[in-house]
Amino acid sequence: MPSEIELLRSLDGEPRTPSTVDVRRAVADGRRRRARRTAGYAGAAALTALAVAAATVVAAGPFRDGATQAAATGAPPVTTPPAATPPASCALERLPAPDGAPMALVTGADPTGRYVVGRSYPRPGGYQAVIWHDGAATKVMLPGDLEESLTDVNSTGTAVGWSYASAGDTSRVLPYAYRDGKVSQLAGVRSGYAYAVNDAGAVVGADDDGHALLWPSTSAGPTRLPVPAGVSTARASDIDDDGTVVGVVGVVGVVGAVGTVGTVGNERPYVWLPDGTHRELPMPELDGVPAETARVSSVRNGWATGIATNGLGRKGDPGQGARAVTVRWNLRTGEVRTFDGLKAGANATNTHGWHVGTDDQGRAVLVAGDRRVVLPDLSGHEPGGLSNIATTVSDDGRTIGGQSDDATGTIQAVVWRCQ
Repeated sequence: MPSEIELLRSLDGEPRTPSTVDVRRAVADGRRRRARRTAGYAGAAALTALAVAAATVVAAGPFRDGATQAAATGAPPVTTPPAATPPASCALERLPAPDGAPMALVTGADPTGRYVVGRSYPRPGGYQAVIWHDGAATKVMLPGDLEESLTDVNSTGTAVGWSYASAGDTSRVLPYAYRDGKVSQLAGVRSGYAYAVNDAGAVVGADDDGHALLWPSTSAGPTRLPVPAGVSTARASDIDDDGTVVGVVGVVGVVGAVGTVGTVGNERPYVWLPDGTHRELPMPELDGVPAETARVSSVRNGWATGIATNGLGRKGDPGQGARAVTVRWNLRTGEVRTFDGLKAGANATNTHGWHVGTDDQGRAVLVAGDRRVVLPDLSGHEPGGLSNIATTVSDDGRTIGGQSDDATGTIQAVVWRCQ
């Protein structure tokens, strides 16, 4: 499943190198989705999908006013991290790609920043899952002949991800774990994704039937996470070390004049707490009114981050009145804070609630409270594009992973070392 950043990048001008979009996989995936007549959460759908009807998802006891409130029952315990000062500057380091592949990117990292995962592109339309440990690259041989990616890794080096396989005119995606040098398929799903793993080895993701999933370990079968009445689709995006899970919920129905099946109305941010309770997270306000759509994608030490939008803007045109903001939820208190200036919201957060993303000028940035640190480019910066993208941040804020275009416009996997 492409991320918001990958979809937004496709809006850039004509690339100077082969596209990272696998057309064969896209066609096969489209066939599969048409046959199933369901819709998933494909990246930045909140900004690009046509939704002409609205649906409200109501969970038990959500915070709705965005103000600081007393801690809710089952709220994550408070863990006070060591005091940390945000870095003042960062230096860029290119990560090696296995077999000299011309293109690579970073999709996840552990809280220390020592393990980094992503994928390389050894040939046009080809994918190779990669794990880096202290800067050294290793290929991870996920089964399948279409797209593949590792999406997250914990501090022991256990990584999770997914891979597509095709058979004739159909294709399906399967979730995998990589542990102690071995790849194993996660049990219990016919088709689905693994998105995140915590330090205890618990994994979260989703199946292609629209259920949010939790695997207690890489060797156990999954549990479907509960959702409120009326919810048709759900996805678990990340899991904290205490077992708190965050994700999105929505409603599937018929939208549009041609009867296209899709997500009706708004995606809603959701949290599943360790005590078994679950609830919708509060929608922030944009220009004095509640956001129409929000997604939470990352959680760490009770801080959850994501993106909220006011939908498509006037007449369904994202460029006509549409607005998006980064959102940070404090799961312990219910406080909601918004941050302007990041194109696709926060891509990751750390134990201090600092987060990373790409700003409106196309620069990778670290946002630490009211401080914003601009991260250097691998080559000359092109304002307004998506040539410099930060996707991971360590707990101490000193190691940030992502991608940066070289002088030929080719995507390279990089880390920023900060001080």
